[in-house]
Amino acid sequence: MKHDFSELKLDRVTRRFAGAGGKAFNALDELSLTVKRGEFIALLGPSGCGKSTALNCIAGLLGLSGGSIWLDDERLDTLPPEQRGFGMVFQNYALFPHMSVERNVGFGLRMRGASTAAIAPKVERALAMVQLAGQAHKLPGQLSGGQQQRVAIARAIVIEPPLVLMDEPLSNLDAKLRIETRAEIRRIHRELDRATIYVTHDQDEALSLADRIVVMKDGAVQQIAAPPEVYGQPANLAVARFMGYRNVLDLEVSGRDGGEVSLSGGGIALRGVAMQPIEGRRAAVAIRPEEFTVGAPEGANTIAGRVDNVEYSGRDALLDLVTASGTVLHVRGPVSIRRGDEVRVHVPPERVLVYRPD
Repeated sequence: MKHDFSELKLDRVTRRFAGAGGKAFNALDELSLTVKRGEFIALLGPSGCGKSTALNCIAGLLGLSGGSIWLDDERLDTLPPEQRGFGMVFQNYALFPHMSVERNVGFGLRMRGASTAAIAPKVERALAMVQLAGQAHKLPGQLSGGQQQRVAIARAIVIEPPLVLMDEPLSNLDAKLRIETRAEIRRIHRELDRATIYVTHDQDEALSLADRIVVMKDGAVQQIAAPPEVYGQPANLAVARFMGYRNVLDLEVSGRDGGEVSLSGGGIALRGVAMQPIEGRRAAVAIRPEEFTVGAPEGANTIAGRVDNVEYSGRDALLDLVTASGTVLHVRGPVSIRRGDEVRVHVPPERVLVYRPD
């Protein structure tokens, strides 16, 4: 498998499974994506959205029900996994417990028929890249979880693959190790100058690691964009909800002015930005808790309410604000706020995102 590729292309890749009663369903529905050399792609979404199915189709662990996969002008979906030459990092590490770190890392090279003399320097370089020099003769059970995951990464990259596939590689690590290891993954990706496709359900991981994020739901792509766009301009309500827009209000459209929409309902009046063409008299408004400013005077895009619950978060608190009509808003505010306080909150119109309702 060539290493000097330009792009990996997924063309309407589909994977169908038999469901209850023999009725088929698409776990992956016509995924089309082009990945450039050197690019880091995150497949992001909740459990069951199709992201791991997509990764396994690329790896060759699952066959396609439709579509094709290409590495430049070479078709891959007709090849078995071992001929695709990709490196894969699994969620559970998948290390051989009876083999030393050195032998685990060199396993793929041995399976390819490389000589002992050729394997040794490559294993040494891979271990140095993941900062495990000096650990070669230990067994996996003698290492921490973070070190075991780095052994798994070394095993994936030692074969010098054109593409590295990672399936939820940090989910078994504690919070501190996750942060440290994802920084290591990004560093290794830069040094390799290959492509990485990374599956995760964690928005922070995707935002911090990826050049582009593919947000998925029910086997279908919802949005493909750079992290700032996915975070700040979700393509639809499903993406907005998944990316932390906890306040979703169903309101009546009272006016339109270009891309700006005026909405009202239940004693709330807001102006916001239409993220989709809005048809009819109803629309859904999505707002992040941190977009509100607590203590605002009366005016446009200001909402009054009583604090019903306070969750201390360190620097700030998450407040449940109940309006006079009973609508509950989730708001980030100062830790000085107490349950029962009457407050006003303001949100800028450009941070009020308006979508078609569900």
